[in-house]
Amino acid sequence: MVRSLARPDGIQFNRRMKRPVRVPTLHLHGSLDPVVRTRSAAGSGEYVEAPYRWRLFDGLGHFPHEEDPVAFSTELINWLKDPEPDR
Repeated sequence: MVRSLARPDGIQFNRRMKRPVRVPTLHLHGSLDPVVRTRSAAGSGEYVEAPYRWRLFDGLGHFPHEEDPVAFSTELINWLKDPEPDR
């Protein structure tokens, strides 16, 4: 990662990562995710300047869409139907 910072593509990537997200965002997270801890993921909304919705799936891991496809799809469809997502 450090080596990439000196290369043009690394510099461009670093600049893009510093910009806030400006589109509505739905963040679905499994409480048992061993890769991205809930505590780390829960603060992601501070990097979004658009409507942001966070949902934690209790008892699910890193692949909530595979572990409980009905709950995942329901949450996604309801968010897509909402004309004014959370702000």
